[in-house]
Amino acid sequence: MRLDVFAKQDYEKCYVVFSDNTTIWWLRFLKPGFRHCYLLLKMKNSGMWIELNPFSNQTAVFVYDYPIDFDFADYIKRSRKVILCPIEIRQAPLKCSPLSFFTCVEFVKRAIGIHDRFIHTPWQLYQKILKIVGKKS
Repeated sequence: MRLDVFAKQDYEKCYVVFSDNTTIWWLRFLKPGFRHCYLLLKMKNSGMWIELNPFSNQTAVFVYDYPIDFDFADYIKRSRKVILCPIEIRQAPLKCSPLSFFTCVEFVKRAIGIHDRFIHTPWQLYQKILKIVGKKS
């Protein structure tokens, strides 16, 4: 069985998670609360959650399996003190992404289908997501 975590038929919810991670000294220059970002996906018809977290030295994939009614997103929001932005993963344009350093922001942009050469920080990504979500309302 093949599971495509980015296929709409396989995931139920997708969140971009923004945190205040300062494990690298230069991250302190970024806006507090928006120093790192990663993805959290809830898989359909299960209590399975997948965290895709692009650290500076490697990309970590964590799989959490909870009862189907457990609100893991709310749990990490409270326990990790992070900001969660729900977003629909969209099909990116069928062309190469703009060249950029491979950061957590670039990872998230590519995963959720955003091609924007002017977004480099988690704060800028957060602002873009708010515009995208606002257009849907």
